[in-house]
Amino acid sequence: MKNNNNFEVYGDIYSIYETSDMVGSCQFLNDQSKAIASFSEISISTGKEHGAFYRPMPEWVKPLKIWLKR
Repeated sequence: MKNNNNFEVYGDIYSIYETSDMVGSCQFLNDQSKAIASFSEISISTGKEHGAFYRPMPEWVKPLKIWLKR
């Protein structure tokens, strides 16, 4: 996705990425998207790479719940 400017996101965007995962930040989507109402991003560090998101873990579930309640 990083090498394709055709990908855009819309609305309110909340990105959570794992620091040990090579995918990394979604900031590039914010930079190339024109219809974003808001963009927030946090990183977590579990050491589980993309596997950090295979099961609900407090590291990402708690901040997500807070963001959803806003």
